[in-house]
Amino acid sequence: MTTPSDKSMFDQLAAELLQTKEQVEQLTSELKEAKANLQQLVYRDGLSGLYNHRYFQEMVNKELERSLRYSSPFSLAIFDLDAFADFNETYGHENGDLILMNIAKVLEREVRPSDIVARYGGEEFAVILPETDFSGLKLFAERLCQNVKEMATIIDGEEVKTTICIGAATFIPGSANVNKRDIVYAAEQALSSAKDKGPNQISITQLPEQTN
Repeated sequence: MTTPSDKSMFDQLAAELLQTKEQVEQLTSELKEAKANLQQLVYRDGLSGLYNHRYFQEMVNKELERSLRYSSPFSLAIFDLDAFADFNETYGHENGDLILMNIAKVLEREVRPSDIVARYGGEEFAVILPETDFSGLKLFAERLCQNVKEMATIIDGEEVKTTICIGAATFIPGSANVNKRDIVYAAEQALSSAKDKGPNQISITQLPEQTN
């Protein structure tokens, strides 16, 4: 027979178990959040807040695999700020960092939620564009060039502008047997070709190579 004191003890134990369960759930939630924050630190560039080169390399592989699996186009754009070394010499590296941060903001406004934007290194940035064919890539590159050209950064009361060169590559599944290195190399070579033409230029390659 259960006495009132037994019932009171059971109620107390049940309350303590419930409290312990809630504490465990809270700790689990905090651990998940801490893990997510740690991943952000590992994969984010400290200056621009964009993804870093390490994350970019991982995602190129994943997006290429997805492109092959679903037979969907896949594009990659890499761009470089024109005469950035001269800019740093004239205005200082601190203001150079300000330009890079403003570029990152323009990028974030221009891309779709499915696109992946990364700081490729130094003054270079990269954008992975899933399910984007040649014409879509060309429109994106032209719009990005124009918006960066119109972007103004105020330095010591002076309105300073800059331009970029973009090299890009599009892969259509079935048109070529390529890997990650092939696509990245194609975009890098396209960037080199764009820079050879002068500032504010675009060069796009389609795999198999058909330079436009």
